[in-house]
Amino acid sequence: MGGKSDAADGPDQTTERLTFMLAISAFMAAFGTSFQYGYSSSVVDQPANIIKEFYNQSYSSFYSVPLTESSITVLWATTVSVMCLGGLLGSFLVVPLTERFGRKGALLISNVFSLIGAILFGFSKMANSYHMVIIGRIFVGVQHALSITVVPMYLAEVSPTSLRGGISVMHQAMLTVGILLAQILGLEQILGSETLWPVLLAFYAVPSGLQLAIMPFLPESPRYLLINKQDEMASRSALKRLRGTSEVDGAIQEMRLEHENEMKEPKITVIALLKSRSLRPQLIIAVGVMMANQLSGINAIFAYVTSIYENAGVPEDTSAYATIGTGAVNCVVCLGSVFIIDRVGRRPLLIWPLLVMTITFALLTITQALTENLFCDCCPNGRFGSASGEVCPPADLVDLEPYNNPYQWISYLSIAFIIIFIFAFAIGLGSMPGVFGGELFRQGARPAAMSIQSVTHWICNFIIGLVFPILQEAMGAYVFLIFMVFCALSGLYFYFRLPETKNKTFDEIQTLFGVEQQEEEEGVGNTAFSKEEVGEGGGGVNNTQVESAL
Repeated sequence: MGGKSDAADGPDQTTERLTFMLAISAFMAAFGTSFQYGYSSSVVDQPANIIKEFYNQSYSSFYSVPLTESSITVLWATTVSVMCLGGLLGSFLVVPLTERFGRKGALLISNVFSLIGAILFGFSKMANSYHMVIIGRIFVGVQHALSITVVPMYLAEVSPTSLRGGISVMHQAMLTVGILLAQILGLEQILGSETLWPVLLAFYAVPSGLQLAIMPFLPESPRYLLINKQDEMASRSALKRLRGTSEVDGAIQEMRLEHENEMKEPKITVIALLKSRSLRPQLIIAVGVMMANQLSGINAIFAYVTSIYENAGVPEDTSAYATIGTGAVNCVVCLGSVFIIDRVGRRPLLIWPLLVMTITFALLTITQALTENLFCDCCPNGRFGSASGEVCPPADLVDLEPYNNPYQWISYLSIAFIIIFIFAFAIGLGSMPGVFGGELFRQGARPAAMSIQSVTHWICNFIIGLVFPILQEAMGAYVFLIFMVFCALSGLYFYFRLPETKNKTFDEIQTLFGVEQQEEEEGVGNTAFSKEEVGEGGGGVNNTQVESAL
């Protein structure tokens, strides 16, 4: 697209600013929807033992026999993982909801599922039914599938080109806020108590209610209105509200160019997208970033963090607060990435943090392996000594307190490496799936691409939840080596295959991948020209460039 007109070069400079309407629209979309998924990720962790006891009482009242220890474990694992089932079901609703009701409409509809879940959670203890908790997790899982797809789509489409990255990161930023708030509210002194845990689980009603009250008065995606609904007047009106100016001709012309390509192409379904060779590089990157996000080891880090703090001398009754501090680091750094992604670019914020994560995993494997191998039953209160017994304190010192653990500094190193890892993840890989899912595709392919990305997310989420505890039990600290290799391979792939998309329009991003030339050859895809139109477009790149992107 080397010969674009000036109008197509980008929106008017007067529109490239953050207005109040744009800020409130992005905030309400992310807080009302993405926040809920982050909240779900942590809300059942702190009151787990209390809810398990409720499960036992409820089961006994229904079946007149108590649950065995193994049965409670299975039932709790079902409670945690059943959300993935709801997520998979919700992934198949993305395309029909976003196409028929629009991006804003799909966000509003998603709250129906979370409100049903909140009602089930809130009355589960009163009804003495553990079934209501499990069913409620399925409903909120459907909502979460829509949150990780529709929110990035909406944020990308309402944003000016120069602000698209930062605004798209609002999705992940609000997700981390949800994680942090769930950790705080889950403390026994707040809502994680025997009487208030149903209120803790039902907290979804708050962001859902706020979004249902405010979002109807905020603009719909201008791209959806112009390209999908072919309503230029409504699109102009939405753009004027979002940009705070009547000078929106540049943005309209850029969308018209995309609309012209949309008119030449067949409707992009999930199957058509999977078959399209021209869109395969973008799809591989979008799916790859989502896989890297889920399989990077962040779940392993949070699984280890409490025990690592305790080994470093943090008292058991205050280790929950230390874990909250770790979540705060994740939240603050992710919020900070909102302000730098459009300055630094996507490639550096994805590739360099992956390198840091790889090195951190190597070092964390060493420190945690030393910690585990230096653990000895002969030491007082199960503290550190030596597996061979050579470094254990003499028998007459065993009962002396306090015992100064000579290896405690190793746990301090582990804490430092964990903080570095979370910093790198939050500023890079944690923020990127929504950004790339929203901007690597034109309007016609975007819903299908986000649906595929969502399915990938939930499958990886389920696999990690199922396999990680087994690997952790079998490998101990060496489980980090698996994630280290995955981070290294991901970083190498993105280094060689990922172009920089900062400050690029959606059409310009397609040019980076050589879409037009390839689509003319295969006849289908994101701009799929018919046979009669082949040869009219020009401006693509050669087939060698396209094949190299694969």
